[in-house]
Amino acid sequence: MSEAEETPDSHDLGKLTRWHEGLNAETGRGFPVCALFLASGEDTRAHDIFRVYRSAFEALDAGFHDLVIFGQHGMSTTCAALIQGLGLSGLDTPSLVLINDAAGMVFHSTRLPAGSLADGQTEEDGAAVAWRVALTEIERSAKDGVTASLGSVKGLERMNVSGETLAEAVGRVKLEVEAA
Repeated sequence: MSEAEETPDSHDLGKLTRWHEGLNAETGRGFPVCALFLASGEDTRAHDIFRVYRSAFEALDAGFHDLVIFGQHGMSTTCAALIQGLGLSGLDTPSLVLINDAAGMVFHSTRLPAGSLADGQTEEDGAAVAWRVALTEIERSAKDGVTASLGSVKGLERMNVSGETLAEAVGRVKLEVEAA
């Protein structure tokens, strides 16, 4: 299938497979968090925030599996399966989910701005918005080689998940999507 013929489902399933492989290949101390963006094709503001994260993560030598976006080319069954399979069923898109997998999975999530900006309008979110404060903490923790402390970031909702590692959970979701 050519890139022009690729559907949101096939694109996101390929990305899920690559993410799972990267999580399984990770050895030793990894990046302080995994940033998961869940969006739709129309959420250009969320895509812009993803690009800010991508630039910062690249500067910190993060791997592909440390930052991933689903739904970028349209809502997909993979994106919906991730929301359900990771236990994020109350989460609206677009959202950012920061995952710390060091001692049992801990999710910190925040809703991102939906849609696109009107012509001539600029994003007015300031330095205190949750996704920016979280990124600053991630950058600090990556440079210092410590676990990111996201619990005090106003606007992030915390959820503890037990029983699986992130790689195991993503692998389970991948098998479910492939079987559907």
